[in-house]
Amino acid sequence: MTQLVTINPNRQVGSQDLPDGTAAILGLLGRNTLWLWLDRGLLQVGTLVAGLLLVRYLGPANFGIYSIALSVGTVIGIGMDLGFTRYAARAVAASPQEGSAILASGLFVSAVMLVGEVIGLLGMAAWRKWYIACLCAGLVLGNLQRIATLSAAFLTAELRSRAILLGSFIARLGTIAVIGLVIWQRLSVTAVLLGVSVISTLVVSIRLWQLRPYLTSSESKAWSQLNRVVTQAWPFFSYSLTQIGYEQLSVVGLSLVASREEVGWFSSALVIANVFPQWTFASADALLPLMTRLFESRRVPEMLQLGQRIVEFLLIISVPVAVALSVFAPESCRLLGPRFASSALVLRLLSIRLLLSVLIGAVGEGFLIATDRVKERRNAAAAALAILAVLTLLLGHIWGAAGAAVALIAASTVRLLQYIHICSRINLSLRWRGGLWTTALGGLAMAITCLHMPKAMSWWIRPAPAVFVYFAVLAMVGRNRLADAWRTLGECVTGT
Repeated sequence: MTQLVTINPNRQVGSQDLPDGTAAILGLLGRNTLWLWLDRGLLQVGTLVAGLLLVRYLGPANFGIYSIALSVGTVIGIGMDLGFTRYAARAVAASPQEGSAILASGLFVSAVMLVGEVIGLLGMAAWRKWYIACLCAGLVLGNLQRIATLSAAFLTAELRSRAILLGSFIARLGTIAVIGLVIWQRLSVTAVLLGVSVISTLVVSIRLWQLRPYLTSSESKAWSQLNRVVTQAWPFFSYSLTQIGYEQLSVVGLSLVASREEVGWFSSALVIANVFPQWTFASADALLPLMTRLFESRRVPEMLQLGQRIVEFLLIISVPVAVALSVFAPESCRLLGPRFASSALVLRLLSIRLLLSVLIGAVGEGFLIATDRVKERRNAAAAALAILAVLTLLLGHIWGAAGAAVALIAASTVRLLQYIHICSRINLSLRWRGGLWTTALGGLAMAITCLHMPKAMSWWIRPAPAVFVYFAVLAMVGRNRLADAWRTLGECVTGT
């Protein structure tokens, strides 16, 4: 059977002295995840509420333009990144001395591209080509957010997740202020993009100040190292090209074969469906440096046990969220206004993809990146990306937003199955078949409960008793797994 991997004996692991025992490591994971949860969860609530108001204000067509601009900016931003962000997330955890060259290279590439993007924006605005100006503003925003993400990857790799909160708080508060001003003054899509770009500039400045030791290092001035850093980051870059933010590719592809209203319906459903996965992605991001340190320290059994427990825990807590989102999709979309009623079917489909994306994030980040299996992950993502592109164009043309959602589910399924196969080939087999069956039974019981509750009961109250039924079923058919999940949560909180 294929060996797990060959560990580089010359690699120096920075701050790799993790405590002994899975419980203590889970405690460290819990503390770092907490700060990322505050960043992506609690701080995002205000932004989400403001975002829903923005969706209502813009309407399907204008929100479609807004979504296209953001997606174009994200796609181009990933291309500009050259793999630096993902490379930094692992390299800084393993070899901190590499950080200065990575950060300097990333800033240099962004500065060059930012000049061209600003010139394009000013030119299109002067010629009153407002749709193209929106796309240019999306490029500027994507560039700035990429640098903010790169900086956050450094802080996470150093186990300094708490330091991310300052920039995130300003980003959330500033975005809420921009959205409020746009709605109050009845401004355009371009104004939204430019306002958020100003806020992102401030966030980038704060994050770079927090990373000033890297900027003042002698390595940060060695621009000649750009070629070396790009070469070493190539596997991560090629993987990023295949990933391209699957949602963004769906939006761009759908815009080619459907109306802007369809794009708006699809994008609004994505806004709601992506809230919970952001919390789980925070766990995956906090898990990566710990798994990397365990792997580089040759503590592979502990790494496997840690990853296994986190994946099972995320599976158990994700199923009731997906069920509730599917059952109450019409009521959720009603919050966006009557013009978004067509988003309900899309949201029901994307609730399936929610569960897949949670598992993809945990398996991909926790196992494949930590064990330096970037090329295999890239190849798996490339196959899924090809399926997504073809199906989005085909099904999007036939069924519009719902077709794009089906394409996203198909691509995500293929991607997850390939990740599981890669883990199996390198002796990191995940034991979760029993967990899949027990959570499926619990989810089915929860869905039936939701559908048979009295209609007079408010829809936002009905999920509570249904969730109780879900965990009651788990306690009967999967008592050991539920107990293990509870123990994992307890150790994340206490570290004992």
